[in-house]
Amino acid sequence: MVTLSGRKIIGLLSLIILSVNLFCGIPQGVEAHMNTVGYSDIEIHDKTIDYRLYLDPSEVAQWVDAQSKRVFVIGEASQNEASKPEVSWTAEDLKPFIYEFLTVTNNGETAEPSIKGISMAERKDGPTVLIDMNYVFSEPIDTYEIDYKFFFDQFDALHQNFATVHIGDTEVEKVFNKDDRSLSGHVASVSSGTITTEITVPIWLNTMWEYVKLGVEHIWTGYDHLLFVAALVILKQPLKNYIKILTAFTVGHSITLAIAALDIIRIPANIIEPLIALSIVYIAIENIWIKKLKWRWLLALGFGLIHGFGFAQILQGTLGDHYILSLFSFNLGVEIGQIIVAAVLLPLL
Repeated sequence: MVTLSGRKIIGLLSLIILSVNLFCGIPQGVEAHMNTVGYSDIEIHDKTIDYRLYLDPSEVAQWVDAQSKRVFVIGEASQNEASKPEVSWTAEDLKPFIYEFLTVTNNGETAEPSIKGISMAERKDGPTVLIDMNYVFSEPIDTYEIDYKFFFDQFDALHQNFATVHIGDTEVEKVFNKDDRSLSGHVASVSSGTITTEITVPIWLNTMWEYVKLGVEHIWTGYDHLLFVAALVILKQPLKNYIKILTAFTVGHSITLAIAALDIIRIPANIIEPLIALSIVYIAIENIWIKKLKWRWLLALGFGLIHGFGFAQILQGTLGDHYILSLFSFNLGVEIGQIIVAAVLLPLL
């Protein structure tokens, strides 16, 4: 009879999970990170809210096709034109889309959007459909509310939209997701004509909270990272070794997270995601056959550099003026999620 130790079982389980993913042709690592991302650039002026909405072209196409029974093509402009790629959708095509999924109110008054233009816009993470709109109200903007409901219930439960509200010289940041779909605030016009904002918490704290939540959600929904952390600590070791390993992994992914999110170095997902999978395979094999783990902290540091590029994919093209705070907060969220996982695993070991 052949018996397997706990270390061999966890190693084999890691390999089995990854093998199933590979042979089924399902790029799970990519799925964990490549949920669609949108952007909202919002400016408030007296009685008007200008709203520039950036969405994933394929998501918009899915909705339009489903509603109209027609197929719209996103194509390149002709070679004789210097213009950007164009879309064939018109304002009339997209008005029902906007009415259904985006609501903007002021003091309880709901305004209808005026679509000023629809075009393709290139952002750091790829092409987007830009819908340029404004909302005009009968009274100056005071208490505003934005309800954002795109894609969550139809096509992409992991869709996120990074919103920035500009009010005079003040910015308010928000990340819309399936569990948090609204943003509200209070604006007061003063006699000088400038606009100030009144919120219950400091703006920096609101930004920090949004990105901490994003970091926690990202680590908990990116099970490739979770599996890697579990494989790192699954073998029984002295407490100081656990601390060295997790600290090294943190240092590694923090470095490349900052480098990639700030667009200093960019590595495509189709390179990074297989490398992340291979890092899990290697640690799983090591768990089965390697007896001494004296230098595992160095491996954790090296593989952390790879995983940092994976973490950064969600942030590329989203960081605004508060990029240092946003980076720190996102990384803090990742660490909180990681520590909770370790806190659950280590007592079981």
